[in-house]
Amino acid sequence: MSVAYRPDIDGLRAVAVSSVVLFHAFPGALPGGFVGVDIFFVISGFLITGIVTSDLQAKTFSLTTFYQRRVRRIFPALIVVLAATVIVGLRLLPPDGLHSLGKNAVASVLFAANLMLLSEVNYFDIDAHLKPLLHLWSLGIEEQFYLIWPLILWVIPRRQRQIAAIVGLVSSFILNLIMVGPHPAATFFLPFTRAWELMAGAVLVFVPPQSKAVSETAAITGILAIEASFFLFTAKTQFPGWAAALPVAGTALLILSEGALVNRILSLKPFVGVGLISYPLYLWHWPVLVFLQVYLFRPLNDTVGFVAVLLSLILAVLTYLAIERPLRRRARVWQLGAAMSAVGALGLFAAFVKVPDLPIQLQAMLNAPNGIDAWRVHKCMLLDGEDGDFAGCSESKRPLIAIWGDSTASALIPGFRKLQATHEFGISQLTVSSCPPLLVQSHSANPYCLQKNAEIVRRISEIKPDIVVLQAIWDVNDRLETTKPTIDALRAVGVTRIIILGPVPVWRGGLPDAAMAYYRQTGKIIPEWTSQYVDRESGDKIMSDIANQLGVQYVSVRGALCRGNECLAHVDDSLTARDIIHLTRAGSEFLLQKIAPQIGLN
Repeated sequence: MSVAYRPDIDGLRAVAVSSVVLFHAFPGALPGGFVGVDIFFVISGFLITGIVTSDLQAKTFSLTTFYQRRVRRIFPALIVVLAATVIVGLRLLPPDGLHSLGKNAVASVLFAANLMLLSEVNYFDIDAHLKPLLHLWSLGIEEQFYLIWPLILWVIPRRQRQIAAIVGLVSSFILNLIMVGPHPAATFFLPFTRAWELMAGAVLVFVPPQSKAVSETAAITGILAIEASFFLFTAKTQFPGWAAALPVAGTALLILSEGALVNRILSLKPFVGVGLISYPLYLWHWPVLVFLQVYLFRPLNDTVGFVAVLLSLILAVLTYLAIERPLRRRARVWQLGAAMSAVGALGLFAAFVKVPDLPIQLQAMLNAPNGIDAWRVHKCMLLDGEDGDFAGCSESKRPLIAIWGDSTASALIPGFRKLQATHEFGISQLTVSSCPPLLVQSHSANPYCLQKNAEIVRRISEIKPDIVVLQAIWDVNDRLETTKPTIDALRAVGVTRIIILGPVPVWRGGLPDAAMAYYRQTGKIIPEWTSQYVDRESGDKIMSDIANQLGVQYVSVRGALCRGNECLAHVDDSLTARDIIHLTRAGSEFLLQKIAPQIGLN
């Protein structure tokens, strides 16, 4: 038994996909456009529950038939987009990016894209905006919903279905509220903390039709709630949490308001037309955006965004007309399954077998040791929010050099270790990611940083180092008044020699990607010294002036790694930075060898 077609829901799909695409292509224009995904969740919950309950009532429901329909609906466009994305990735992405893409392609085939992306969330992961399949996390949640919810509806008595939907909504929403603070990534990606949005749509199936007056009021309230979400929320909004309730409630009100003026507007052909291609448009827009930025090696701007939207629209229309619509009824499930398996095999090939066709020298640079194994992450370099007392992070040798700072300070450890082979001294590593060594509230020091930095000062007072080296991505907003308390505290606990290291060179887009871009554009290895991809302004002069005013020694890292506007890109067949700012082992060893005399290690 089929559910009556509602063109206004296709119009609502158009609103959802347009908001997501605009948010990604022009972030400043629609800061909360990401809630379009939440609109999709509510729509899916409503439609799937309506289809299943209608078929159950008519005694025509079959799990096999249901899943076959889902396969015909989801697989054709997804197969094309996944295959195209992996094939393009084989040509454009560096080894790390290709490995991640391959894994995510396989996870997408297995309906687990959200779980794979969650497993990759860590401080050293590839930037999310460079993952071509990042957007498929939402499809993973929907697919997991398709697998479980119809089965639940099938096995429970008819009178308990509404109760099950309400219980699912309430329990999932509460879990979302409990987890979003301490575990934001898990709350974002897990199906258990997102199920309430789909359940909100499911509950609507059991709500009787409303009067015209109620429908009109609900529709206006709903569209205003959605519009408010678009402009009140930003990428910094804690989400989903309480915030997601606004677009979810707005979407639910619109679905309930069939026949209202707003719904009749959504039923107009332009909205319905975009709604019909919303699925392939959603699938295409993100990889197109990512690959344009990778190929052109430039950050997102309005021009790139416009080209990406236009190209995505063309691909979506072609996919809908030539792939999705013809195969939705005619395709055999086993054929689609075989094609999806082939895409999974292609993903495995990209993840574990295929290496981009690059010169041996460039391959060596990209695969050289990054030195992170020497950072002692989770023990002597704490990640944001981690608890730890730096026990075992200080050696007994003298003189003792304490390195205090953020993750760029941790990146100095391989260089210090190399110096220990020829110089007698001990190391104390006291580093916290994203936390400059500041003791007062500032633009770059949050409460967690202040707490950990206070603990570090107490640790320094106990171990009594001979030298304290301060290193961070110094914020230009951190002036004398925010740095002085750190120096005063160190002097108060008896530290006689304090050295401020200046900021490292900043490689736009990350040095590995810059090396790939240079090779694609010129067919040559990136020069040893280059100014092409490195920022010229680093705050070096500001920090030098602050050190002079505070009466402490200043060592310019940029002065050691750069000559004029050119900075050292590679040394000994290794890149000097593993990303935008973190030095590789080779970069760290080169830097410390260069500045050793200034530190007092002659």
